[in-house]
Amino acid sequence: MWFAVLGQLQVLRGEREVGLGGPQQRALLALLLAAGGRPVGLEDLVDGLWGQDPPDTALNVLYRNVGMLRRALEPDLGAREAGRWLRRAAGGYQLVVDATSADLLRFREHMVKARTSAAEQRPVEAVERYLQALQLWRGSAGTGIAPEVRARPSFVALDREFGAAVGEAAHHSLAAGMPARLLPAVRAAAEREPLDELLQARLVELLAATGHQDEALDVYRKVRERLAEGLGIDPGPELAAAGESVLGRPAAERALSVEQVGMTRPAQLPAGPPVFTGRRAELEQMPVAEEDAVGPDAAMVRVICGMGGIGKTTLAVHWAQQVAHRRADGQLYVNLRGFHHSEQAMSADEALRVLLAGLGVAAEEVPATLEARAALFRGRVAGRRMLLLLDNARDAEQVRPLLAAATGCLVIVTSRDRLDGLVRDEGARSITLAPLLAGEAADLLRARLGAERVDAEPDAVAQIVSLCGGLPLALAIVTAHALTHPSFTLASIAAALRRERSSLDAFTGFDPTAAPRAVFSWSYHALTPAAARLFRLLGTAPGPDISATAAAGLIGVSPDRARPLLAELIAAHLLSEHVRGRYAFHDLVRAYAAETAAEQDTEPELTAAQLRFLDHYLRTAHRCSELMKPGQNVIPPPEPRDGVTPDRIGDTAQALAWFSAEESVILAAVEHAARLGLDHHVAHLAWSAHTYLVLMRPAESVLALARIAVRATARLGEASMHAHALHALASACTRAGLTDQAHQNYQDALRLLTELGDVKGQAVAHLELTRLHDRQGRFAEALHHARRSLELSRLDGAGAFEEAGALNAVGWVLIRLGEHREALSHSRRSLALHTELGSLIGQSFNLYTIGWAHHGLGEYRAAIESYRRSLTLGDGRGWHGRDHEALVLERLGDALEAVGDHEAARASRRSALELLHDSRTEARATVIAKLGGDR
Repeated sequence: MWFAVLGQLQVLRGEREVGLGGPQQRALLALLLAAGGRPVGLEDLVDGLWGQDPPDTALNVLYRNVGMLRRALEPDLGAREAGRWLRRAAGGYQLVVDATSADLLRFREHMVKARTSAAEQRPVEAVERYLQALQLWRGSAGTGIAPEVRARPSFVALDREFGAAVGEAAHHSLAAGMPARLLPAVRAAAEREPLDELLQARLVELLAATGHQDEALDVYRKVRERLAEGLGIDPGPELAAAGESVLGRPAAERALSVEQVGMTRPAQLPAGPPVFTGRRAELEQMPVAEEDAVGPDAAMVRVICGMGGIGKTTLAVHWAQQVAHRRADGQLYVNLRGFHHSEQAMSADEALRVLLAGLGVAAEEVPATLEARAALFRGRVAGRRMLLLLDNARDAEQVRPLLAAATGCLVIVTSRDRLDGLVRDEGARSITLAPLLAGEAADLLRARLGAERVDAEPDAVAQIVSLCGGLPLALAIVTAHALTHPSFTLASIAAALRRERSSLDAFTGFDPTAAPRAVFSWSYHALTPAAARLFRLLGTAPGPDISATAAAGLIGVSPDRARPLLAELIAAHLLSEHVRGRYAFHDLVRAYAAETAAEQDTEPELTAAQLRFLDHYLRTAHRCSELMKPGQNVIPPPEPRDGVTPDRIGDTAQALAWFSAEESVILAAVEHAARLGLDHHVAHLAWSAHTYLVLMRPAESVLALARIAVRATARLGEASMHAHALHALASACTRAGLTDQAHQNYQDALRLLTELGDVKGQAVAHLELTRLHDRQGRFAEALHHARRSLELSRLDGAGAFEEAGALNAVGWVLIRLGEHREALSHSRRSLALHTELGSLIGQSFNLYTIGWAHHGLGEYRAAIESYRRSLTLGDGRGWHGRDHEALVLERLGDALEAVGDHEAARASRRSALELLHDSRTEARATVIAKLGGDR
């Protein structure tokens, strides 16, 4: 049963609406639903139904209505049975519902998840979850009951809850650069509540952010007039600020093109420094006006270069934040890792993948070649006023392809290299940073330590500035030490630095990093022994950053014991928490940490730390892949070593979020394990990451990892692991369109699995061969493999998950062959199994297949119901990919068209088109044709 009160009051039993009886029974049900599963006392029910003047017979009428409502909900209920849904509780009555049966509780569940995602800095996920919540509202709460009952406080509170949710969601959509996603919901809510200033303010902001500047101004002016005429008041601070923001924006920035509306507006600039001083001369060289461009279509390029630790990124971010308001279409940021000590510099095509992701392009839509990626990026930023910060570039060749794709953008590049080629060939303007002048360095110390403390010891300040070489990184570390030791005089700190500098002079020679190395060493020696050990071992960890639990694994302690040590390193300015819960080094500090580890830790100690680090990722990745695709890890990984704490992952959403956060580290860890000859770790990590990469990343990323795993398992000589690695490689080849290679790898895997007697592996291999032949249009061969997979899935060694997948595959191919009725039988059995297994993904695919079968039989109403249920089960999960959802929406539109509901068909097809990226030209053309050419 499904109980709906967020809009028209409704109860559904399966696909049929339940007759609820007269007005009082409907009002009674609405009051119970508005309580959200909590008991409602008799007095409150009487007050809700009759207000302050109930009849003498009110209780008798109430009891009679309860009885009639019970029979309406459960017609077969016996006279003395308590019933499933409506029960006596706490001196009144309770409707026993939860988030699986009531729209109000489902709405609140989605809101909790949205707020959690927002709090954990996952803005895109948060917006999608807010949308899931808001889509449950179909109008004012309790619509259809008597007006006097709907005016009761419980329904007014629900409507206010909706308004607050809309405002909250709109705020996060603006922060995430996704205003178009919330605009329809906010517009509808604002129309219902014309005097709600917060809602009207959000509507103004969203209209402005999506290019509807004139409409935003019109809304603001009309609301201001309504408030003045109806209530005699001026707009409050929220609405006034929204209106002033639009009114104060230059006209040129109000004229966004239609094509830009609905595009992602990224806001990726890193947080600026809490204190910024100096660099006045450099900032004077960096004003940005339109006439600075070489030509009307040229990118304005500024290069900030200088040695490590000189403050290039700090200056770039500070300046970018000062001019970002001139770039109304957003900001993109990418760290090109040009001088990372342990990782290769990011290639231009990888950088384009990151930039395209920032513009909302799904991984599967990113082209394979550099030229195609640059072309897609060019198309996405064409005509848009954006800021692009390319941090830590290696050389001009790494940057040049990104400039060709970013015409019209303001581009800021930082590098240790002077990048003379960009100045010569691209019209870039370059600024070389020198160490801070003595006065600027003293100002930095004064800003961080306070004028009184600094001005009291001018000689010590001068010595500190000299010993730090005027480098902001070194000065920041010294000030961090001084802040954590307020009783230390600056003279004593200068003396300690002099001693440390003397001890390093013999080793540094003319090394330009001598000053920061001396400061690193001095600061390192001030750490507690445990923090110093963590510092050293962090320098040996692969990947751009690290989580607290992975860091704990490096030193073999619990995360609770590791966090104070991480905090100590942050306080010493040797480490930064650049994203909540993730920690990173400056590359000079990382290099120093790695050097120190090589000097002070023995080879067995370093090896043990690396194994614990890899075990952490191996065990957590295994857990996540099991949640995403149960039963896929047929070869369990070894038990983790002592001191390893895997991350706690509770559901598929958390699994996806973990892989997303850790992806770069996992890929680096696999390569690191391969260099160390740890083939077991390579194989297990690669296999566990395979499902995520297939769903979320381009084919070439999956291919590269699968090939590493195949080589590792071949060296191990373990036939079972090698077979599964071949299977993963075949799957990656299928995605990449390498059908011949896919077929050969599947056959090699199948041969090994047959020799091993691995029934489950054989069933899965035949299932994948079904998909491969289906893609090629070879339906007879596809049916053969689907039926063979079904036979094997029913043997000992396989299981219900494999059987469910094979049943649906048989149904799918039978539809291809025109056997729709037989297909229904197979897919319904698959649905029953997936329901027992609790697999929402499986159920969603089943329902789509069932809908397609009904569609082929001309049973359009049944097809519509199945398609809609498929979309509901898949809503917001992300596992299917946008293409799958778009396909279901397209076919739903076809079925709606067939029953004559042309408006709904059009809406469904338009939703499908919104999900299809620009590169899916054939699929988009099909949907556009069904829309009559009108997008």
